[in-house]
Amino acid sequence: MSVRTTAALTVPDLLWNTPDMLDALVARDIAQVFRLVQRATRVSQTRLGIATGLSQAQVSEITSGSRRVSSIDVLTRICAGLSMPRHARTTLLLGEHDLAPTEREIIGTQVGKAVRDRCADVTAIYANRSDFMAALPPHVLFDRATDIRASGLSLNLICQQYADNRLLKLLAAGTRLRCLFLDPAGEAIRRQEREDDYPDGHLSALTELNIQNLARRIRDRLPAGARDHLTIGVYDESIRANVLLIDDRLCVVQHYLPKMRGVDCPTMVIQRTAGSSGLYPVFDEMFTSLWERSRQL
Repeated sequence: MSVRTTAALTVPDLLWNTPDMLDALVARDIAQVFRLVQRATRVSQTRLGIATGLSQAQVSEITSGSRRVSSIDVLTRICAGLSMPRHARTTLLLGEHDLAPTEREIIGTQVGKAVRDRCADVTAIYANRSDFMAALPPHVLFDRATDIRASGLSLNLICQQYADNRLLKLLAAGTRLRCLFLDPAGEAIRRQEREDDYPDGHLSALTELNIQNLARRIRDRLPAGARDHLTIGVYDESIRANVLLIDDRLCVVQHYLPKMRGVDCPTMVIQRTAGSSGLYPVFDEMFTSLWERSRQL
């Protein structure tokens, strides 16, 4: 057998016991199996193909739904390549899940369900901001938004990484934008510079530049009747996270951790769900409270 068909991946054991994976295995939905594995391991389609004896093009076709896998031989190779545990392999090959699970499998399912239920509104976590930007660039987040609230340090995602002409068009069409910056003249930003080992005044200058650009290049160029669509404020408190809320449905949280610069810290994406459970209401309230304590410019 070739190396292509024997190069197995390391897939987290808990993944094989999650409801989404079990449903996909029962349905022999290899597209969903591949997507779940990629989401859990961040493996490329090429690496997935090497492990399962498929080409990258075949993996792409399967993942997109244009090719369906039904051959037992191919399914068996996929089982081996992904190092499926016995119960997952049997579920896929038989197309049913009626075997008595082991104690380990029961515990795994319970843990997976507990995590799923408790953090149901967390849809993605990225190791750093670069990974987040690659998955969700600013135009994907903002182009169709009607209400944007952002609090943080310098808000580069809006001020540096989203094109001015797009932002002008958005605001002129009626979108509301509230931007809350760490006060460039305050004490909190100086503490942040020391913690992140930046030269004195580095973050202050960047934040002041972003504020002035937003006020002059964006707000001052809007039609008179649309200038109140953009509101700018500052606060002077220790920063915990950048919080971005879009259309009362999506929340992006970029954490600040001790001795780590912001760009290297994790980013969490939250999709609002019905009711008051989950994390969305927590960060919604965090922004509202901070905005109420801020000073508008």
